[in-house]
Amino acid sequence: MGSHTTVLCYMNGEIIDRPNGVCYSCPPKKAILISNIKTYDELETNICHALSIDRTCIKLRMIFRYPICVANGSINYEQVPIGDDGDVRVMFNAVTQSSPRSTIEMYLETSPRDHQSVSISYTRPMHVEVAGPSMQMKEENTSPLGSNSATSPRIVHSYDDNVELKIGMNLKTVTDSVMMAAKNFVDIPAGNDDADVKLFDEDEDNEDDEDNVDTDSPTKEVTSLGGEHEVSSLMSKELNWDAINARCAKTLTTCSGLWSESNDLFKGLRFKSKADLQYAVKRYLIHKNQQMIVTESEPNLWAVKCRKWNEGCKWRLRACRLKTHDMFEITKYTNSHTCVYPKLSEDHSQLDSTLIAREIQNVVQRDPNISIAALHQIVKGKFGYDVHYRKVWEARKKAIERVFGDWDESYHLLPKWMNILKITNPGTKVDWKTSTIGGSHDNVRLIRVFWAFGASIEGFKHCRPLIQIDAIFLYGKYKGKLLIATSMDANDNIFPLAFAIVEEESVDSWSWFLTAIRTHVTQREGICLISNCHVGIDEAVKDPRVGWNPPHAHHRYCLRHVANNFYEKYKNKVLKDLVYKAGCQHQSRKFQRCMEELNQLEDKCVGWFAKLDMKKWTQAYDAGYRYGLMTTNVDECINKVLKGAQMLPITAVVQMIFYHCVDYYEIRRAEIQAQIVNGGKYTAHAINKVANYEAKASGHMVAIFDKRNEVFEVSTNVHGSHINKGKNKQIVKLKEGTCTCNKWQSFGIPCSHVLAVCTYAKIDGWELVDKYYKLDAYESCYTPQFNPIPHEAYWPTFDFPVVHSNPTLLRRKGRPRLSTIRNEIGQRESSGKIWCGICKQEGHNRRKCPTKVKR
Repeated sequence: MGSHTTVLCYMNGEIIDRPNGVCYSCPPKKAILISNIKTYDELETNICHALSIDRTCIKLRMIFRYPICVANGSINYEQVPIGDDGDVRVMFNAVTQSSPRSTIEMYLETSPRDHQSVSISYTRPMHVEVAGPSMQMKEENTSPLGSNSATSPRIVHSYDDNVELKIGMNLKTVTDSVMMAAKNFVDIPAGNDDADVKLFDEDEDNEDDEDNVDTDSPTKEVTSLGGEHEVSSLMSKELNWDAINARCAKTLTTCSGLWSESNDLFKGLRFKSKADLQYAVKRYLIHKNQQMIVTESEPNLWAVKCRKWNEGCKWRLRACRLKTHDMFEITKYTNSHTCVYPKLSEDHSQLDSTLIAREIQNVVQRDPNISIAALHQIVKGKFGYDVHYRKVWEARKKAIERVFGDWDESYHLLPKWMNILKITNPGTKVDWKTSTIGGSHDNVRLIRVFWAFGASIEGFKHCRPLIQIDAIFLYGKYKGKLLIATSMDANDNIFPLAFAIVEEESVDSWSWFLTAIRTHVTQREGICLISNCHVGIDEAVKDPRVGWNPPHAHHRYCLRHVANNFYEKYKNKVLKDLVYKAGCQHQSRKFQRCMEELNQLEDKCVGWFAKLDMKKWTQAYDAGYRYGLMTTNVDECINKVLKGAQMLPITAVVQMIFYHCVDYYEIRRAEIQAQIVNGGKYTAHAINKVANYEAKASGHMVAIFDKRNEVFEVSTNVHGSHINKGKNKQIVKLKEGTCTCNKWQSFGIPCSHVLAVCTYAKIDGWELVDKYYKLDAYESCYTPQFNPIPHEAYWPTFDFPVVHSNPTLLRRKGRPRLSTIRNEIGQRESSGKIWCGICKQEGHNRRKCPTKVKR
């Protein structure tokens, strides 16, 4: 413990649990270099001094982030409270055996002390003898402040006109003793600065006359006879009483210390910042149902008074930054309100968006996409006021900035974050597209950024050869699109693969994204690419330079997007549902039956499909490339991986996706381990599908036609109560791996007809299940590990230009309009009828309502 140790002090946040143990939700407030610390008191003294914490008024609680090395060589962290000398020794011993060495991560919590227990204690008894006009000062007792006169320190005076000054101890000792008494209540910096302690509160001419009156009367003492007189002696002239009084006269009170939310307002209360001061005063006024106006506001000064000042209410408050502790302190305060506000208004002038942002920031941190209606109810329940919708909207925007950082600064941080991501998570790929600003290569404007995590790239090798791509809007300060590439794991769960932030959806942006996937993520041949019908994707896939045209890949459309596009043309939900049903059919004869029915309902609509390649949107003509997956599952991806990211600054978007993927992997690993413990060999998805097919297979009849080539005919029974279903014949060819029902080829899982043949031929049907559904493939998808990101203080320097936002993407102020594209999944459908919102009758709208009152 003799060497230097760095203590990273975290405050004003919270301790959160991560897969690798506890961590802190905020960056360190201060780094402190300490040495030769052996006791708890020494450690607390050093930290309080560095953070300007008054130990006499503030109680400090220290929690150490204790590193524990686990079996696989990684490190987990636990929270260990530090409360005595033994805890200090354990803490220093732990940091010498972990990495980084000689670094302590400490979370600090403060709370006000019980001032009744504070006492004045002198380091030594004072004894001063004075000849001439003399005074004797004797410390009779050092009992706690506030005790009765019988046990309190007494100062007894005696006078002798014929003797000269005699002092039993030097003046410095007396001064130190007085200063020591004052030190029980205030932080007194080293040195003997005689200047006034107010650094920024020099001019108070605009205050009322009563504020300029010195309320501290001349020093008077009570004699044993009960009389009162002024102390005037040579000693009092030689002691620097002005310096002593300037430092302690206003703060020798038990009502001092840092503000916390449990505090009421009082003179001498300190605040770390002007924002904290304003927040505390506004909360007080809201609670008291009072109003204020600001009379002075400067960077280091803030003064307010009651809105009804002219009506006789004398409530006011004045605070400024003092150089003794570099904090804001209430220097003048009139506590009593004499006015009354009837609580008739639904809103409060002090309940502004800034205060609301501070109140809801923890909620926004947990769910950045929380609705304004939900936040409105939180504010109403906490304060009792029904604030305006726009105010809550602005508050959420400010809360996002408070929690996740400024949007423009986030662009500067992005290259550093991407660099440390690549260092700590090997295999991670990042690709940039930027443009220079003013011809300088030191400053660039971000056009696009692509990234794929190393764990995802490695895990995709064990997924089905299937990639889904889609795009979602970003709703932050800057417009843009988040491009997404996902796959499906062995249990039919979404598998996050690659992401990109681009300016818009276009041929160029999609070509760039798909090229990055082919270059950095996978070079597998024969991948099925499922997307919506965006023209940019179609053109990008057709370009041979991009690498997604046959035979390298097979492009397919999301069936739900196709159905929605059809609905946009014909506005008929019955026809739309029939289109979706036709696309899902596995057999061509069933597909043709649906199309004939569609033609009977609307003969012109069949021609709409002429522009679509049949194999791109139907399962019957897919040839098994899409593994039965008909949609892009963007909703599932948003809920499990991208939830909350759309509202955040750009670096926070990447960070949130990273941590959501970490959590998603951990959930999947737990599922896999549970299935392994139960002795499973295949995933639950495959087991359920086979079980359903086996139930149907029990009623099938099998006839063998070619034993050598394994050709069979399977006849099905009537399907339950449906007379028109069943009585079908399917041809199964085991060697070719086909069944005329087309389900085996579509899913890679033997259908009921194949299972019936397996039972007849005494073959294990599980051997015909595709390898991608095996439990070991499922486990291999999530075996690659994500590694934690260290604190920014440990990031290496990164030589990269300063990245700036694109000003052309700046969103206009106010609530953004919801943006939907024509083929957006789940868009609202019209019922085909018009209803009036006034009379609730069909056939007209509110504007043309005959019952509407004309003005």
